[in-house]
Amino acid sequence: MKDKPVTADELLKRLHADPAWLAAERERERVFAEKRAQSALAEAPLVADLRSAGIPVSSIWDLVNDRRRWPRSFPILLAHLDRPYPDAIRDGIARALADPELRFAWHILADHYLKAARGSRTEQGLAVALANSADDEVMPELIALVRDSSLGDCRGLLLDALTRSRLSLVDDALQEFLHVPTLAKEATRILKVRTSRRAR
Repeated sequence: MKDKPVTADELLKRLHADPAWLAAERERERVFAEKRAQSALAEAPLVADLRSAGIPVSSIWDLVNDRRRWPRSFPILLAHLDRPYPDAIRDGIARALADPELRFAWHILADHYLKAARGSRTEQGLAVALANSADDEVMPELIALVRDSSLGDCRGLLLDALTRSRLSLVDDALQEFLHVPTLAKEATRILKVRTSRRAR
């Protein structure tokens, strides 16, 4: 006869009755709280500058997740992007700069992207910012970044910018990227979007 399946409530009761599990859970909570406190301390100068500009945040991630746009945050964020914050905070700063209005700062973001540690969260955040702030004027440079395999797999995030462009060189580049395993899936998706738009 098969054992009766254990419900989620029953499993939870068993875990809460297990001293070893409870001790491990308390340790996880302690480590998490410690990391949050360290992060809050590290980003305090950034949060203070944003609040001084009338932007109500307690963390950079409040700004990243805010659906409202805060253009007056851009100069502050660009200035703080130069500071040696922990990786997670620099990632947040970069993602908060992922806005089409940042076209004027595209080359600044590109410079930070090239200097970012490969595989870091900062690199990913900067790739998102570059894709969102790119226009046709910088499209050849963005495509060159995507072609540079030394920049790693993260460069696939740059491809999103190609969705908006009307330049013919974008279609040529996407055809090329179909043959790059790490880029092929995204290139296929973007080509479908561009074909669909032309058919309307």
